[in-house]
Amino acid sequence: MHTIFVLNIGSTSTKASVFKDESPLFVETVDHTVKELSAFLTFSDQYHFRRNIVEKILRENDVQLENVDLIVSRGGGTKPVSTGAYRINQLMCDDLLSGKYEKHPSNLGPVISLYLSKKFHIPTIILDSPSSDEFEPLARFSGIPEIKRRSGFHVLSHKAVARKAARDLGKKYEDINLVVGHLGGGISIGAHKKGRIIDATHGIEEGPFTPERTGGLPLIEVIELCFSDKYTKLQLLKKFLGGGGLTAYLGTNDARIIEKKISGGDHDFQQAYQAMAYQISKDIGAMSTVLEGDVEIIVLTGGLAHSQLLTNWVGQKVGFIAPLKIYPGEDEMQALAEGGLRVLLGKEEEREYG
Repeated sequence: MHTIFVLNIGSTSTKASVFKDESPLFVETVDHTVKELSAFLTFSDQYHFRRNIVEKILRENDVQLENVDLIVSRGGGTKPVSTGAYRINQLMCDDLLSGKYEKHPSNLGPVISLYLSKKFHIPTIILDSPSSDEFEPLARFSGIPEIKRRSGFHVLSHKAVARKAARDLGKKYEDINLVVGHLGGGISIGAHKKGRIIDATHGIEEGPFTPERTGGLPLIEVIELCFSDKYTKLQLLKKFLGGGGLTAYLGTNDARIIEKKISGGDHDFQQAYQAMAYQISKDIGAMSTVLEGDVEIIVLTGGLAHSQLLTNWVGQKVGFIAPLKIYPGEDEMQALAEGGLRVLLGKEEEREYG
């Protein structure tokens, strides 16, 4: 039996778990408030904060890392790679910390994993990185040659829940088309065509606004804001990527607080929350056209999929396209552990990042 330590750094949470083969011994999630995260100007500033949380989880659960066979981390914003397992090396961590390809707290997961790997002499990998790229050529066009649309979203979550949906339909993931929406601190909508994600909204730069991100914005107004002399570049990045969306409109990224306000009759909270559902629905429609309307099922997952209010609003708008299936939460920890086990058993080969 193999022991696997799994680490998942998200935009608003830190998750860690230990698995014995495919069975979790524990899964612990630490959620971070807007107030907590507002103390950090950049994602890399969160490194010691996040590492301390991970080490606290290890201590409180009496995890002896020297007895662990493999550390598996959620990937971060690396250069584009194929799907699958990659050894975490210093080059990968340098790219992640620089933010040259993506600026997101998930970049810190592999960096913390490499630190623990070196300290305890344990191999460590990422699996189905957010930068995994299966886009078709037309999906890369942006509107000007200098900028290409990039694959950068919740690939691990998308793949895991798409395979689960296919199994529940009694079919193979590689044989069907579906649209998947990951709804969490970040939101991404993807078109899955017979086992490949051929297009998706970028989890940071595009798509619907989220609990804390602006998503796509009107271009001219953004340019005006950039040259208004009111903000530095770092301040704008923080405003768009951590202080946007529901946080900007309502002062909170917590759906539980928002729904409580709505149930109390707060019209402003309802409008903002419903507007997010509206934008999610629009992008599901867009990805359905990428698949030429040949969509077997629409799947919603992630933490916000627990919100029946939100998913009902989405279902009202997209139900004419295909049946809607909800898998609340996400299977990322399980998917990471199962991928790590495949590597340990020699069923999947790990690659070198370089």
